[in-house]
Amino acid sequence: MEPEDSVIVISDTEGENDGESSVFIVENSPEVADASKEKKTEVIDEECGLAITYSKKGNVMPHARYDCVEQDFTRTENEVSEPAGSNAYFCEQCYCYICDKPASECQYWKLPSICHCNAHNKSMYWKAHRDVALTGALSIFNFNLVDIDSELRRGGALLQKFWMELAVEYNNYLMGMITTRNCLITCVCVCHKQVQMFCEMCHLNHVEIRLYSYTAVFNVVNNFLNQAENEKPKAAAIMMIGVAKEILLHKQPPQETFNKDDQTSSPRQAVPIFMRRIVNALQRMLVLSDFPPYLFNKLKAFYKTLPLPSYCYAFTNCLNVLSWDDPFLTSILRGQNITGHRQKKGKKEMLWEDVTVVQARVERMEARGEYRELIRYLRVVKCSDTLKLRALQDKIPFYFCKCGDFHAATQSFHSNSNLSCCTACRLTSYQYMIYLKILKTGSVPISCELSEEGRWVFMKGANLVKDCLLLKCALRILFVNEVLYRTVHCWSGLIQIQCNSLTLTEDVLQVPPHIFVKTTAVHATAIIEDLKNGIVGIPKAFSSAFHRESALILVTVAAAQMLHQNLSVINIVLPLVVAYGKNFWALKLLFDCLSMKEDILHHFCGMLCSNIYVYKTMLIDAFKRHDADYVSDLVTLFLTFKQATIQSVSIPVLTVLVESWHEFKNKGHHWTQTLHSFLQSKVIPAMEMLNTAQFVELRNKLSQLI
Repeated sequence: MEPEDSVIVISDTEGENDGESSVFIVENSPEVADASKEKKTEVIDEECGLAITYSKKGNVMPHARYDCVEQDFTRTENEVSEPAGSNAYFCEQCYCYICDKPASECQYWKLPSICHCNAHNKSMYWKAHRDVALTGALSIFNFNLVDIDSELRRGGALLQKFWMELAVEYNNYLMGMITTRNCLITCVCVCHKQVQMFCEMCHLNHVEIRLYSYTAVFNVVNNFLNQAENEKPKAAAIMMIGVAKEILLHKQPPQETFNKDDQTSSPRQAVPIFMRRIVNALQRMLVLSDFPPYLFNKLKAFYKTLPLPSYCYAFTNCLNVLSWDDPFLTSILRGQNITGHRQKKGKKEMLWEDVTVVQARVERMEARGEYRELIRYLRVVKCSDTLKLRALQDKIPFYFCKCGDFHAATQSFHSNSNLSCCTACRLTSYQYMIYLKILKTGSVPISCELSEEGRWVFMKGANLVKDCLLLKCALRILFVNEVLYRTVHCWSGLIQIQCNSLTLTEDVLQVPPHIFVKTTAVHATAIIEDLKNGIVGIPKAFSSAFHRESALILVTVAAAQMLHQNLSVINIVLPLVVAYGKNFWALKLLFDCLSMKEDILHHFCGMLCSNIYVYKTMLIDAFKRHDADYVSDLVTLFLTFKQATIQSVSIPVLTVLVESWHEFKNKGHHWTQTLHSFLQSKVIPAMEMLNTAQFVELRNKLSQLI
């Protein structure tokens, strides 16, 4: 192998030692030649003594045609008809400015009407052509080349391909199909069937016409939008807004369509469908996708330039979406603007957004746990779709609970909005029960759905609402919501909440003195009227040593009033009885309140007996959750009433007990022996005094069982 030559710059002030740092290798020589023949010594700077010991002509690097030093170039603005001057000539390293490849490979180098040889970087015309060539479909958005990443390039490439496919289908649509009118309207005339000639009446039904069907174009667009929805956000946005640009230009010929009832058969019907889909998708992406500012603004600006036909005027300004860093929106989210209004150019503006934008903002703030910002936003935003907006605003109490602000949650149930009445008016029984659980325990679902499913977490550091405040809130909701007021399960849930402990385990309250029960029940009637009228004060007696018992008395009196008013439209009352658990003194108060009207008491007891037979599993489950004392006290309660109507309730209770006796015994319920003794010593002797046929029959069954 021959040794390689190197270019070495040596200072005359250096010594003969080649290893000094003044020796510097500049480049390797590609040629193996006698260097001594080409050496020329020339002193450049006498003071420094710098000398050039070797020189070589540099290689010509690839360059644009207008930068070529070997061929002259004539600059023109937009000359495309023929090469200007000697622009058609090029060297081996000349590149086409438009195609970005060697000039020898350019197909349009000197082609008339194109003439890439005249292109240069000082012409706006040729720069625009170069951008189109480099960016393809993205050129319509006027992106800077440095802003175009792989995601945008993919969207542009797919859009370019789609435009070509769409152009073919749209051209076929404009050509139409020639056929006869009877393919649309069947000719019923028989003249031409008999004599093979048309009469004057049916002649028009056999005239050739041209029909148009937009369905093929519809399918192409629909498939592309489906593909766009599976792409990354940047690519999807480019693809969708590019689709809108094309389909908005589609015209409908004046002739007939195949099927006027088919929404895919004409642009007038199909384009609005696509535009609604495109606009909704773009609105969500602008809110959820964190687009960089240049893309966010380009999409909005480009949408404003789209020519909307008359049947698409509804989509005007649909992409006027505020960015997350917009000062107006930011002031609302931070709580600096609580009205949602601002003065702009002397005019009062409000925060008005499309429902899709509102839903997307709610989705994002929920995912980020920004519940306080979400509450501020929902309180001031306006929307044309008031029903959907109201459904979102109805979750404000839940968002307060997610923040741990339970006191604000109780107040927000009754906050009137400018749309309709308060949130409490629209709660369902399922939502009501969940809110009772949240406010009682201080725990909330870990998800953003108001549901009992899934894991719940305790809000550490939050101040739980007092029992008195919880009671006021729960009763006021029932009083303003007529549906909940007539729902027995809501009342039974409220009774259970009052009977249960903080962890929702069943608790037995102490039996208050009889005089206390009577006095509190009298006060409860006045308190209930105040709550119905919006007066939310509750006397200090409800904060005394018997505060839980007082609350249960208040709920019981309120439930009795509801039964007096709505018993005729109620078909189940057993949950009320079961909800009291072992607090039989409160259950006795319920029957005492109902006994004020004999017809109400008779109707209630009859319905209760029927419920026990129909929903006996509910009663059996209650037996299983408790012990023998519960069953004994329940039966005793009914038998000790003076009213025969209430005494008769013990018959279905004991009947269910007898029918399920072997089930209790086989499953190892140890209290069956205790209950056996109670029935033998207490129930049967008490029934000896009742000589009705039903009691006699039941007594015989109990005797056989014992």
